[in-house]
Amino acid sequence: MSKSQFDQIVATRAANAARVDAAKARLEDTVIRAPFGGRVGLRRVSVGSLISPGTVITTLDDTSVIKVDFAIPENNLTALRVGLPVTAGSTAYQGRTFKGRVTSLDSRIDATSRAVLVRAEIPNGDGALKPGMFLNVELLRDQRNGIVIPEESLVPEQNRQYVYVVVNGNAQKREVRTGLRRPGSVEIVEGLAQGERIVVEGTVKLREGGPVRDLATKT
Repeated sequence: MSKSQFDQIVATRAANAARVDAAKARLEDTVIRAPFGGRVGLRRVSVGSLISPGTVITTLDDTSVIKVDFAIPENNLTALRVGLPVTAGSTAYQGRTFKGRVTSLDSRIDATSRAVLVRAEIPNGDGALKPGMFLNVELLRDQRNGIVIPEESLVPEQNRQYVYVVVNGNAQKREVRTGLRRPGSVEIVEGLAQGERIVVEGTVKLREGGPVRDLATKT
């Protein structure tokens, strides 16, 4: 065998190896690999159909944890934080509740609804919850002991809040710091002690040191 014949055989072998590698690469491209594990939905195309890039042939969902988005009015914004527990229910599962926690809060308030979008994650090990389901969500606020007074007992002045505390039958004006609010009531986080009595009605005409009559003991 001459050197030229040998070189020709080597070149042919190299060309064939390159064609084999190219064929293997094309074969690899015919295999569809998912970026994550999950449940495959119904097939959207028929066997043998010609499809193009971007065609949806099925769906894939990782339902081990369900993300739930819901809106909370902005006046409850101070009560929101990551980690708060939530419970959810569905009409599909009467009497069953699903528990999760808040994982993130939107950075903006919706200009129309005046609400903030909250996202929670709920473990879904048995796959009972499905993507797209409607859930009734209850957000559980932090529970703590505190002082709550009727909102009408507050005396606002400029940017401060005051209440009239009853001391020896007279009104003593005292500045307080408020916390959470609910319809008709407000939390006092500073300025009042447990058991102190305050004036609820008639605060508009009341002045510092004025006499106070306790209507609860009136006969």
